[in-house]
Amino acid sequence: MDPSSASDATLQRRIHQQEVVADLGQQALAVDDLDELMRAASVAVAETLGNEYCKVLELLPGGDEVFLREGVGWQEGLVGNATVPTDRDSQAGYTLISREPVVVDDLRTEERFSGPELLTDHDVVSGISVIIGSLEEPWGVLGTHTTDRREFTDHDASFVQSVANVLASAIENERAETELEEMYGRISDAFFSLDKEWNFSYLNDSAHDLINPSDRELVGTNIWDEFPDALGRKFEAKYEYAMDRQETVSFEEYYPDPLDAWFEVRAYPSETGLSVYFRDVTDRKERERKLRQSERRYRTLAERFPNGIVTMFDDDLRYTLAAGTAFEDLPADPDDLEGKRVRDVWDGEFAESAEAICRAALEGAERTAELEYAGRTWHIHVVPVADETGSVFAGIAMAQDVTERRARERDLRETKARLEAATEAGAVGTWVWELAEEEMITDATFAELFGIDPETAREGVDDETILSSIHDADRVRVETIIDEALETCGSYEAEYRVRNADGDLRWIVSRGHVECDASGEPDTFLGAVTDITDRKRTERSLQEHKDQFETLFEVLPVGVEVADANGTLLELNETAIDIWGEGPPETDAIDDYARHSGRWADTGEPVADDEWAMVRVLDGEELTDPHVYEIETDDGEQRIVMAHGMPVRDADGSVRRGVVTLTDVTERRAYQRRLEETVDQLEESNERLEQFAYAASHDLQEPLRMVSSYLQLLENRYAADLDSDAEEFLDFAVDGADRMRDMIEGLLAYARVETRGDPLGPVDLETVVSEVREQLALRIEEENADVTVESLPRVRGDAGQLRQVFQNLLSNALTYSGDEPPRVHVSAERAGAEWIVSVSDEGIGIDPSDDERIFEVFQRLHSRDEYAGTGIGLALCQRIIERHGGDIRVESEPGEGSTFSVTLPAVRSDERAPVRD
Repeated sequence: MDPSSASDATLQRRIHQQEVVADLGQQALAVDDLDELMRAASVAVAETLGNEYCKVLELLPGGDEVFLREGVGWQEGLVGNATVPTDRDSQAGYTLISREPVVVDDLRTEERFSGPELLTDHDVVSGISVIIGSLEEPWGVLGTHTTDRREFTDHDASFVQSVANVLASAIENERAETELEEMYGRISDAFFSLDKEWNFSYLNDSAHDLINPSDRELVGTNIWDEFPDALGRKFEAKYEYAMDRQETVSFEEYYPDPLDAWFEVRAYPSETGLSVYFRDVTDRKERERKLRQSERRYRTLAERFPNGIVTMFDDDLRYTLAAGTAFEDLPADPDDLEGKRVRDVWDGEFAESAEAICRAALEGAERTAELEYAGRTWHIHVVPVADETGSVFAGIAMAQDVTERRARERDLRETKARLEAATEAGAVGTWVWELAEEEMITDATFAELFGIDPETAREGVDDETILSSIHDADRVRVETIIDEALETCGSYEAEYRVRNADGDLRWIVSRGHVECDASGEPDTFLGAVTDITDRKRTERSLQEHKDQFETLFEVLPVGVEVADANGTLLELNETAIDIWGEGPPETDAIDDYARHSGRWADTGEPVADDEWAMVRVLDGEELTDPHVYEIETDDGEQRIVMAHGMPVRDADGSVRRGVVTLTDVTERRAYQRRLEETVDQLEESNERLEQFAYAASHDLQEPLRMVSSYLQLLENRYAADLDSDAEEFLDFAVDGADRMRDMIEGLLAYARVETRGDPLGPVDLETVVSEVREQLALRIEEENADVTVESLPRVRGDAGQLRQVFQNLLSNALTYSGDEPPRVHVSAERAGAEWIVSVSDEGIGIDPSDDERIFEVFQRLHSRDEYAGTGIGLALCQRIIERHGGDIRVESEPGEGSTFSVTLPAVRSDERAPVRD
């Protein structure tokens, strides 16, 4: 076999090996069964290398043995049962501590280790074994063996290692999928995932509990088939919107029987499907419905407030509620009041007085006044409304028409007492407890809250009936507070739970006052109650959200630091502590950041006190561009940390908090440095290769010139003595030398495309193609060619190299025109930020199967007797166009002509031609 044939065989063997690795990689993605993949890998390795045996050994727990998990060629019963020791003297143990493939030419003379019985019993002589996984965390060993003595090549060893890498990746993927399944199982919310065809791919236990009480097998089934009532509801529209837009959606929707439940849903789309988190909010929906009913009752109470009006206003003195029967006699509409300020609603002195008493309420004081408005006298009482911390956030004003009050003051005494107590408490339900008669009279709202018939309560009920509605856990406490008020003739206030007629528990706040007679004995107990269930629910919800955010804060994969405006570090999550070692230096003020020690990762310069991320954030700067520091942890470890930060501002825009996130990028930066070093090495290698190519071409051309010169000298001196055969031989020799020189010059031009070209800049293709036509003018005329050129654009490129491209394309169009005179057309078309320039001819055409081959170096479709050329022109064109960031392609059919198209970047409007040195 000649050397070129041997080289071709080696190349074909390497290509086949790579194809096998690629096929196994595809199988690893397609199959879920690791054993099936390992069997396929064993067969492929043995067949590819021509060996009788191949094995996959898995490292057992403890690390003392590996067992034969899969293989080919071994005696029956060994696969899945046989074990091999991993001590240092064994081949398996030696492989597990070797970074490079272990190649054995002859096991009989091997001195590094001894062969195990598994190999000696099968008369194994030569083989290759490699580690599966990393040296630090090996999974096992892949080995292939033969009974013949073989000297395996480095490429053979690399092939086996590549197959082992495919297996390692598949094993790691299976581990990751197992961990993902476990993670799904830990999700507290109900969760399921759908693929792009709307089929279930996973449901956790909570999801089965909520939507699959009958325990159907849902994985692999279509959600719309299994839950048809979801069609036409928000489920269908929202899920399709999420997938179409690739945007997260949140919504609440009801699903009828058999589930009969409301769900709160959050759906997160991806390219592979939809992840859905949901929870049953049926109970909350029911509570919200009852809350709305309560709110309607409250508004109804205000709207029916007898002979007066009720208003509520916020801390900006804007009305949030206005109602009452007296609006019928006022030149104002209650709907017009809501959202307007007090001063903007009323006129004259009444507006000033109303604003003053409302402002006093917001400052925590109660105010009562009698004011004249619209020809009537109004008794106005304003009280502050505070939250559980005592902070006033709103006020309530009640205005009653008391024009006839003087005439019927005695008749309205009890009504007045109820009104004052009700306004004192916020006015929802009122009571009068006549202590002497041991009878309590309440309004309908109070009766409904306590589960008492309103008609009975209006006539009067005993105190035991009222107290029995209080929750068992609260009753003793409430009775104690009532007793204290009765003993002191003082005020009374308590928050507790009551059960209404429907059996629902409601939270209320009850306020009242005991009136005593002249002898100091309690006479009447007046008061009012307000339903605060919504407030309690909000408090609970806020606490739950706080707990959730605190949990999220701790589990974030980035470090988080929170400091107040003075620089005191308030909060620090576990990740931040890990980054600093045991946490950053304590800081109680901005100046304390001088204790931090670090350097800028890019320059190595020390970080100044005012350059730390938290200092800048507290100064109001938003750090969207990262600060990258090199710090030293408490244990002396050097780390590179990337910091971002944002200030938290109050309503006035002042910074009240600073939040900084920290990401440990030590490994990432190390990888970048290694990558940069690799690029530098590649660039240096390319430069050496170019120098070699130049030197080689120069050294090759010199002997070629000598050969050509002496051949021509022979021809000139001895032409008369040479017969026709000798002259033909001389012509062949001279022609061969000339072709070799052309090929060397072409190769040199090909090698210099990247390094010897001019800088890219604006180039007028009209000028370039015009110059090429001038160079080819004589040939165009001799061949009676018709060359037409449309208007051509300006592109970004190297004029000299583009001239070479179009000269090659036009010259080829003339050369391969066939028997008819050449017809060539040059055109251009804009495609976004690029131009597509095409050279079309009507010549002999190209078989589509050769479309890629013609761009390879020295590839010719015709013999030199048919058409001259070196076979490098189109390869040179492709390399030049790729340097310009474009591509070149051909569309052709035999006998139908060819169109060569190149894409080139368009010139930017602000770009100027480069200045040459």
